[in-house]
Amino acid sequence: MDKFEAFEQFEAYQFDDNSREARRNRPGPKKKKDRRTQKIVHDIQEMDDGIENWVPSYAKALDPRHHERQWVIESVGPFYRDQMVTDVTRLVKGGKEANVYACTAHPATGLDLLAAKLYRPRMLRHLKNDAIYKAGRTLRDAEGKQLKGRREKLAMRKKTSFGKEVDIQWWIGNEYRTQTQLFEAGANVPKPIGHQGNTILMQYIGNEFGPAPTLSEVRLPQAEATALFERIMQNVALMLDNHLVHGDLSAYNILYWEGDICLIDFPQMVEARHNPHAYELLERDITRVCDYFASLGLERNPVALTRDLWDPYMGPGG
Repeated sequence: MDKFEAFEQFEAYQFDDNSREARRNRPGPKKKKDRRTQKIVHDIQEMDDGIENWVPSYAKALDPRHHERQWVIESVGPFYRDQMVTDVTRLVKGGKEANVYACTAHPATGLDLLAAKLYRPRMLRHLKNDAIYKAGRTLRDAEGKQLKGRREKLAMRKKTSFGKEVDIQWWIGNEYRTQTQLFEAGANVPKPIGHQGNTILMQYIGNEFGPAPTLSEVRLPQAEATALFERIMQNVALMLDNHLVHGDLSAYNILYWEGDICLIDFPQMVEARHNPHAYELLERDITRVCDYFASLGLERNPVALTRDLWDPYMGPGG
């Protein structure tokens, strides 16, 4: 009996009016029902959803006492339980804020590979000048609901343990919501699949032999430079059309795969309508992209490009 059958039987018995009220004065059947209930409860208690015994391939190669082993199991385990991933095979990228792992996708997803981005518990230590990115943002919880209570805001301001947890969930949730919004708008970003706790699950860019490299890791053929630069600028414009500025765009978080680009890493995305630093961050993003393509012989004026995007967005008097 699997967990679904057990719960179905338990509910059928629990809400069957005849099973208790109509037969409570019949000693024989009542005892039989009691035994049946005990068996169902026992089956439920003994059920194993697989997480307890699930150790993905990558974790098996680690020392059982290594903190990363349990971190990976606990972080990706809920997606294994929900039949979204079947295995974690390799570390794709390690960073101060988060690690990215390659996962084998469950057939139900319709994909072969997925990427799991696991944020570190102490990620806030490595986010520089976070107040610049927070300015004008709506405070939301892990489910995306706006937080209006004074308790959360006070805890974050005082940096209590609860406040830090709210803050971390705010950063992670913001990245997932932003990536979802951009994907639905048609931007070149990995398809977001799910978000639980400290983990974001998304489309894997690359193949079974390895992940797609970033622009910083490749020397683009000069013949492709102009088209790819324009493609990036189209994405920057699309983000602005959705009132968003990446805030940390560079050759280090633009993937190159099969002749096209894919933008990644959105926790520092800012809301262009409300963040007082949005224009400066947009200009910095464009300047970094221009600097990379200048090394390929493609010269563009980042100041002029920024103004050309920003002025129509703001409209007359902006």
